Amino acid sequence: MNAVRVNARKAIRCLPISCLTAFFAVGVLSAPATAKDRKTIIAEYNISFNGLSIGDFKFKSDLNGNDYDLKGQARISVLAGLLFEWRGDTASSGRVSASRPSPNSYSFGYRTSDKRETIDIEFSNNNVKGVAVDPPQKKSSARIPVTAKHMRNVVDPLSAVVMLTNVGSKKSGKEVCTRRLPIFDGKARYDLRLTYKKTKSVSTGHGYRGPAYICKVKFLPIAGHKRGDDENDHAAKSEGIEIWMIPLQEADVYVPYYVYIPTAVGSAALTSTAFRVDRSGRSQGASLN
Repeated sequence: MNAVRVNARKAIRCLPISCLTAFFAVGVLSAPATAKDRKTIIAEYNISFNGLSIGDFKFKSDLNGNDYDLKGQARISVLAGLLFEWRGDTASSGRVSASRPSPNSYSFGYRTSDKRETIDIEFSNNNVKGVAVDPPQKKSSARIPVTAKHMRNVVDPLSAVVMLTNVGSKKSGKEVCTRRLPIFDGKARYDLRLTYKKTKSVSTGHGYRGPAYICKVKFLPIAGHKRGDDENDHAAKSEGIEIWMIPLQEADVYVPYYVYIPTAVGSAALTSTAFRVDRSGRSQGASLN
């Protein structure tokens, strides 16, 4: 029993929280709306580890003109929380200009039975204005320092979904997958590089049957991580991280159906269980619960 708990904790640590959040959030932000078009999209994902369901993730995007407001909630639990429980909340707001997101603010917080952390970032023109981390990160000579240059021309993990948005739901696999996302999460600076891998036919639980574009994802650490950290090094060396993109016809975009993340202690996966689109704007501010 204790070994299961230890492995669960290792699994969470092997998926850098910022990187994991970015993958969770990868999906379901549509193209910028017109000034009169308000849109809300809600997606739900099941989280599994080594084939066992351990939690869920819910993501909501509200769009009003070129302004966006994104929220996500994740819950991970082993044996109804008796062995391990992790809960996280994240949010981002900003504006899309020239097909690029320009975030205003970002927040992330998680808690377990014995730990908690909150991160808040303020942006201006894709440059970081301020960062608050509570509790403060412990200093380490092994950590590659984050400098001012690392906090320029970046987006937060949630705003990265805007950079993954594709206008139109009839793009080629290369068009859908080819992306490089410059991300700063408050503690670390890294890139996510996506490239097209292959196409596969899928049948989802929410009614879609057809091709899925499989994108290979490369995690590229730049600063904020420790030299020689086994978990970070494993993620950076991994060639197996994938995101499977399918068209969401009602929003005219591609969204992630399946996310696969191998770790040093097993494999984590997210599988979409629901997509809901509301173009009326009535869901603005609606809870994720």
